[in-house]
Amino acid sequence: MNLKPYFSTTYQAIILFYSAFLCAQEFPSRAIKIIVPYGPGGVDLQVRAMAPTLAKTLGQSIVIENKEGGGATIGTNTVKNALPDGYTLLFTGTSALAVVPQLRKNVGYSIEDFSPIGNATSTPLAIATRIDAPYTNLQELILYAKNNPDKVNMASAGIGTSTHMAGESFQIAANVNFTHVPYRGVGAATQAILGGNSDIVFGLPGVIAPHVSSGKMRVLASMGNKRSEFFPNYPTLIESGFKVTEITRFGFFAPKNIPPSSLNKLIDAVYKATLDSEFNYAMKTSNTSVLYLTPTELRMAIDEETSYWGKILKNPKLSTLVEQ
Repeated sequence: MNLKPYFSTTYQAIILFYSAFLCAQEFPSRAIKIIVPYGPGGVDLQVRAMAPTLAKTLGQSIVIENKEGGGATIGTNTVKNALPDGYTLLFTGTSALAVVPQLRKNVGYSIEDFSPIGNATSTPLAIATRIDAPYTNLQELILYAKNNPDKVNMASAGIGTSTHMAGESFQIAANVNFTHVPYRGVGAATQAILGGNSDIVFGLPGVIAPHVSSGKMRVLASMGNKRSEFFPNYPTLIESGFKVTEITRFGFFAPKNIPPSSLNKLIDAVYKATLDSEFNYAMKTSNTSVLYLTPTELRMAIDEETSYWGKILKNPKLSTLVEQ
């Protein structure tokens, strides 16, 4: 009896198993890339503030790459199609996984293509306008928009992003019509306001606040359940009579099928990073709220957001946004 093929096959299986075991045990052994599917100067500032602690915990350098475009779909698909080895991760707003797949038929991904790692921040959006706009508060904006249909240009970070959908939701509630102008990231959208190319933006406080402080932009309202800790003198939409909220979350995701041991190391690193005092200080000084969510909690938040926007997208006013 020739046992050579048997031993050969068994030996190969043992080697493959042992190699996989070593790879998992040794993770990470090289730099980890984190892709942010938005333009620079916005969301990426959050993960850049976390990078030192992530690098220290994981023992490897962190490379952050902005890969904007397509309403966050380009960068998101890049991570979906990456090897599930833990070396290519996604840092994104939950709307990219909850809303965009409901807007486009061939978006290329769903939440099922990713393994949640943990949420890092959660901050109510704020409605801001250029300083020379012909309205200085929310009521004046609504009146102007009703008297001048489609004359108000609404900048956003891209189609389907939270900055876009928050604006659409408000238009329905206030019965007004803006002209949507998508940009590649909230930083670019904010620059459009400063340059006079757009009029309003439903944006992140961290991006808007410096320009409000310098007198170049004006806040009209915030979109949380209570007044923003960063804009306490401005009403919420709920206070103003509109049942509209948008509290955007940003978290980390890996491609599905990542080895459990590697995933657990990443989960631990993100958790520790959100506790880091320097990261918390950086977020507070940049007008961003820290909120850690476990992988299970993050997935639940996305499922809830998917359900919420699924109902809103059935509104006839938004029918043109959804690909048929």
